[in-house]
Amino acid sequence: MKEKIIQLLNEDKTEELTELLKDVTLEELADLLDSLESDQLTKLFGLLDKETAADVFVLLNRQTQKRVLKDFSDVKLQSVTDEIIDDDVEELLGSMPTDVVHEVLLKATPENRNDKIVEILDYLEEKKFTLLKPLLAELEPVDLAEIFSELDETDLPLVFRLLPKELAAETFVEMNSDQQELLIRSFSDKELKLIIDDLFVDDTVDIIEEMPANVVKRILQQADSETRKEINEILKYPKDSAGSIMTTECISLRAHMTVRQCFDKIRKEAIDKETIYTCYVTDDQKTLLGTVTVKDLFLHAYEEKVESFMDTNCIFVDTHQDKEEVARLLSKYDLLSVPVVDQENRLVGIVTVDDAMDVITEEATEDISYINSVTPSDKPYLNTNVFKIYLHRIPWLLILMVSATFTGLILNNYEAMLSTLLVACVPMVMGTGGNAGSQASVTVIRGMALDEIRPRDIGKVIWKELRVSVLVAISVGIVCFAKLQLVDRLLFGYEYTLLYSLAVGIAIAFAVVVAKIVGCCVPIFAKAIHIDPAVFANPFITTITDVLSLLIFCGVTLGIFHLGIAIA
Repeated sequence: MKEKIIQLLNEDKTEELTELLKDVTLEELADLLDSLESDQLTKLFGLLDKETAADVFVLLNRQTQKRVLKDFSDVKLQSVTDEIIDDDVEELLGSMPTDVVHEVLLKATPENRNDKIVEILDYLEEKKFTLLKPLLAELEPVDLAEIFSELDETDLPLVFRLLPKELAAETFVEMNSDQQELLIRSFSDKELKLIIDDLFVDDTVDIIEEMPANVVKRILQQADSETRKEINEILKYPKDSAGSIMTTECISLRAHMTVRQCFDKIRKEAIDKETIYTCYVTDDQKTLLGTVTVKDLFLHAYEEKVESFMDTNCIFVDTHQDKEEVARLLSKYDLLSVPVVDQENRLVGIVTVDDAMDVITEEATEDISYINSVTPSDKPYLNTNVFKIYLHRIPWLLILMVSATFTGLILNNYEAMLSTLLVACVPMVMGTGGNAGSQASVTVIRGMALDEIRPRDIGKVIWKELRVSVLVAISVGIVCFAKLQLVDRLLFGYEYTLLYSLAVGIAIAFAVVVAKIVGCCVPIFAKAIHIDPAVFANPFITTITDVLSLLIFCGVTLGIFHLGIAIA
């Protein structure tokens, strides 16, 4: 039977092979899959329906299970893994190693994965800690934080204590501030000290900034004197500066040290440092002289001194430099970390790439909030107080409401001179102008965020947007004219004459040109006066383009209408 299956597999006779497999038991099929080479395993497993594949997967040996999980894409395996985790959890844990269970959970669809997580945590209620503890130990800190977010407040401290010490510290960092505060209040002084000792200083600072004063006091009491000093050093820097996100835990070497001495120091200090790949060379006063990587050290002789091969042309930032600029610097030069120096060029810490990613995510979230006229919040939506959400939204709504007064005044002045048909076109003109301005502003804001556009480039930006806007305006004007004539007049019977349609088409074309110029200039102006362009983007561009579009529409339509009457 086995020889026949392999023969059909090699000859790609799928239909015959599928029929033959119907007579094979799951145990025989599992033995066969365990014995196949990778390409044959992939081919045969791919022919099985999801129910059979799920049943036989549980029977495979660990190595074959790992091969299947590696060789198949997440998309192809989702239906199989969903089928696998539909079984009883206790049976699943008893039949497969915990690392395989973890990978199966990760490849399942999010809905089923979350259901399984909840099901696993049912062990807590049943006091089955012997099953729960090893499973939790195999999970990643981010996944654990997600699991803990589903727990009741009374259960969270109990489950958290099941984690190994190092994993507990890493998971603690990934949790939201409310959960962290709950755990800190439940910890004994000894437990709190163990957690703090395993945290990097920059992570401890991030936690402290989110905690109430009484909790901060307790954290600082349990930290050793050196850690307290480093925490206070970071806390004194402005919130948006490089100093506020740096960690003081880095490897510093001396120029006169040999490679052997460097390795000795790295081995001695590495356990307490966030990154050791890049090391920083300083003098006795901690002045930054250069950098060396572990790769550099490996490639030179043990007795060679660092000063002979260190990179003296290193990139560094100042403690007060904007953290967004630091994040862009790390991205631009593909750095894993960047040294932070004080005003006397002394090394005080480093900013690592993971901190830069947090900054980029935070800034992107903040910009999206501002663009949509909402003050950004540092807490998840579901954990934010209703009154606080109200305070974040109401100022912008009031500003936009008051700004609409200008458009109301313009309409009041021109309403008597405009026919009902022309007034009906006002929303279309204002909406098109606003959308055109938003397109330009988003493009420019993105360019400035990536450091592709600077305030001095305003002339180039205006010239480019002017050409784009002319092309867009011609297209919009023609389509508007055709729409009024073919749809509104012929289909719906509105009395749009050729003169009316021409006036609206020309007006909307001019509105688009002006809106795009405004849309590209406002963010650059905001950047020049050191205001976040995203803050200006939506409310100010909307107000300006609405007013200008309406003025242009009223002026152009009335002008053309009167000109047509005069000619007639």
